[in-house]
Amino acid sequence: MLEMFSFDASVPLHLFEYSLKRERTEQHWHSFFEIGYCLEGCGTFFIGEEAVAVEPGTLMLFPPYEPHIAMAAAEGCRFTFVYFSESLFSAEDRYLLRPFARAAAWNESEWRSHRPSAFVHPGPLLAAMLAEYESKPSAYGPLLRASMLTLAVWLYRAEEARYGRREWRERSDALERLRPALDAVAARFREPFGLREAAEALSLSESRTRHLFVEGVGKRFKAYLTFVRVQEAKRLLATSDLSVTDVYLACGFQSAAPFYRSFGQLVGLNPQQYRERYMVEG
Repeated sequence: MLEMFSFDASVPLHLFEYSLKRERTEQHWHSFFEIGYCLEGCGTFFIGEEAVAVEPGTLMLFPPYEPHIAMAAAEGCRFTFVYFSESLFSAEDRYLLRPFARAAAWNESEWRSHRPSAFVHPGPLLAAMLAEYESKPSAYGPLLRASMLTLAVWLYRAEEARYGRREWRERSDALERLRPALDAVAARFREPFGLREAAEALSLSESRTRHLFVEGVGKRFKAYLTFVRVQEAKRLLATSDLSVTDVYLACGFQSAAPFYRSFGQLVGLNPQQYRERYMVEG
């Protein structure tokens, strides 16, 4: 489900340490960017249909709206997480967010081999940022912004070295071009919304928009729209007493059959089972 979160008014960033659970739960997604750095232990991140093993030194990057969940292999898999909004960066510096075009993982040997000349080890930098964030001394906001800018520059250079400048920019530009359509889907998925409307948001043909969705988010337009609607249905089933009919109508589904079919395919449970399991776990 989409996780709701509000940032500190003084700086659009949140840092914390978290120990992964040993059981796998439902995937979720955010409206903001996320960094995860493995401090100790081993585990697995499930990103859509992909499973990524993590170990100490692994750095994970997640763009907004990327479904994911993590599971520890054993007790003691501990991470530092950073949530942040793109507003943390000035408009002229937001190109540095290109490494977040898709979910990405770096293990320690990879980022050491691709380190730029002005290399900054993410572990000590994130530890210093967390200490600053928790204690909140005077002028902590500008210092956190500067630290995130430093990390973003390192990631930008490392990604460029990893893929080669031309290939990397092609990969990252696709999602950047797609962003107006993703914003339109997020705002209008509860109403009738199709490929034509997405294409209009991009001022592109429907054919080009269809290809851009595959390039940018790895899903066809219809599959992406269905995923967003099912995520909202999960949220409503878990947090409200609306009937299942009211839930699917509130999420943009026009009838029961496609809703039940899509929900079962993506979640592995029917809506009633999902609601009952959430209520038991809650």
